[in-house]
Amino acid sequence: MDKLRIAFVGCGEIAVAGAKSISQTRNIELGMFMDTVERLAKDLSEKYKAPYTTNLDDVLGDRDIDAIYTPTPHYLHAPIAIEAAKSGKHVIVEKPIATTLADAKAMIRECRRNHVVLSIALVRRCGAAAAKARNLVQAGVIGTVFATEIRFLTRKPWSYWDGGFSDRVKTSWRKSKEMSGGGVLIMNCVHDIDWVRYVTGLEVNRVFSECGTFKSPSDVKVEDTIALSVKYEGGAIGWIAACSSAEGSRSLEGSQINAIYGTDGQVLLSSNKLKAFTTKGEEGLVANSWQDIPLESYDSRAKFFDEFARAVLSGTQPPATGEDGLKALEIILAAYKSAEKGRPVRLPTRM
Repeated sequence: MDKLRIAFVGCGEIAVAGAKSISQTRNIELGMFMDTVERLAKDLSEKYKAPYTTNLDDVLGDRDIDAIYTPTPHYLHAPIAIEAAKSGKHVIVEKPIATTLADAKAMIRECRRNHVVLSIALVRRCGAAAAKARNLVQAGVIGTVFATEIRFLTRKPWSYWDGGFSDRVKTSWRKSKEMSGGGVLIMNCVHDIDWVRYVTGLEVNRVFSECGTFKSPSDVKVEDTIALSVKYEGGAIGWIAACSSAEGSRSLEGSQINAIYGTDGQVLLSSNKLKAFTTKGEEGLVANSWQDIPLESYDSRAKFFDEFARAVLSGTQPPATGEDGLKALEIILAAYKSAEKGRPVRLPTRM
């Protein structure tokens, strides 16, 4: 096998971006599109010249399909992934891995049991900024990491809750805690949480959080604002502030930041620009001066899919494993539990 044939299970908003990215790869073929809403599957089928269906069994029973990609509502990730694994298909699940730890662990177990690869589309770790930042941290350029920061401020229009950003599909799942798992933290900051973990290698063991819903439609049952602090194994601390109802933030410089603070400097990602400050003159950097870090320009989602295919074809690890998705979910669910209970929460025992 020199190419991986992938079927889409779910053809909504994120599927549009996924299909475009996959079409740029060299080792993946778009094999089939499936959605229970026929017009969605047919739309991508016509654009990318691949068959479509409204029946999941058609995908799982097709021996020519090697893997499935499921950009579906969060609550569907686990059942689809588990059925795909039982059918011998490799699995890519959109973020987050699932809405519960039990579902996430069941997905991991079933994929292991059937010897198929499970990967979570935490695509930001495949971006040029992640690779550069990780190299700087691992090289000791900023010294010992003692703190991290995530700031995510945006303004989602009210239409988002019923139609996403593109209005491609009318659906209310984003409003439901049961179907989505939560609001801005699980919907958006899961990428940032994974990015920081990937860059630093630090693992969270305690979370304290407060959250609320302040400026969203009245039937939205998930948070639009959350603040949390985390404690890492080894003693470092971190803080996360996220809001999806912050007026004016979409045009504000610095509204979305990932920062890593070390004893000898810091690494800052803001507006897709990476900067570093170090008291050392190492890795080509000038001491005691902020410097822009040059970044390659490429589609990180396309690179994610390309690396997934390479992992399946070569028998190596995918870019983001099921365990990576589980660890991000542990932090998120601990934050929700902390806000509910009004106390710090220790993370569950890891697999």
